[in-house]
Order: sequence, then C-alpha cells, then structure tokens
Amino acid sequence: MRETIWDSMLDADMNVRYWAGLGRCYYKKDITYKIFLAAMSSGTVASWGIWGEVQVVWKILSAISALVAIALPILNWPKMIQSIGNVMQKWVDIKADYEVLWIDVNNKKDQAVLGEEFKKIRKREATASQQESNLPKQDKLIDKCWEDVLKSRGLKSNM
Repeated sequence: MRETIWDSMLDADMNVRYWAGLGRCYYKKDITYKIFLAAMSSGTVASWGIWGEVQVVWKILSAISALVAIALPILNWPKMIQSIGNVMQKWVDIKADYEVLWIDVNNKKDQAVLGEEFKKIRKREATASQQESNLPKQDKLIDKCWEDVLKSRGLKSNM
C-alpha cells in the first residue's frame, strides 16, 4: 500500500505540473495571436495612410488579419484554457489529498482506513482522466514534468 500511495502521489504531482504547463502554453498562444491580430489590423490601417502607393503591403496584411480573425474563434483557445484549468484544479486537489494520505502512511495509520481513503481519491482520478480525454497531450511536456517531479522529490540529481 505504501508504494502504491507514493507512486500515485508522484503521478498527481506530475499531472499538476503538466496541466499547469499546458495551460500556460495555450494562454501564451492565445495572447500572442490576439496581439498579432491587433497589430496586423493596425498595420493594415496604417498601410492605407502611409504606404498608399504600395498596395501589396496592405493587401497582404488584410489577408493575414482576416485569416487570423477567422481562425481564432474556431481554435477557441479560451475554452481550451478553461478546460485545462478545470482539470488542473482537480489534480491540485487530488495531489493535496495524496500528500495528506502520505503523512498518514508515515504516521502508521490503520491500513483499512488508508485503503478506503485511497479508493476515494482514485475515483476522483478517474473523473479527472475522463475530462482529459478531449484535451491535447504533449509527450515532451509530460517527460519534462516527470523530470521536475523526480528532481523536486530528490529522486534524481540535477545533473
């Protein structure tokens, strides 16, 4: 039971880091593209007044702005960010419960009580996993998060 709880706690820690990192990634993409759209739109207007003779510039800027404006609602990154945030919060709660359970393991709490608590947490993990099914997976980020977990727990050197 001890090893299972430890492994589950590490898994929860990795998931918190993963979903936080993925959320930051999509947030940055969303902001970058919105700023890009605003700059392109402003650039298009500026090109009408400043570079009226260079029609190619404002036509290209207009086309790029239009494509980005069409793509952003389809990509719907704010909804993705919200979904990722919801999953991350579930993992934050699960991790916190595993941390408490780990303290109970170290305090030699009754195995039956530990088992019941463990089952409750695992049910919540299953719910979180279901919500993850429609969200993107980034294997490189998962690997990095595992490395971070192992280093933070003193299970791997920083070299």
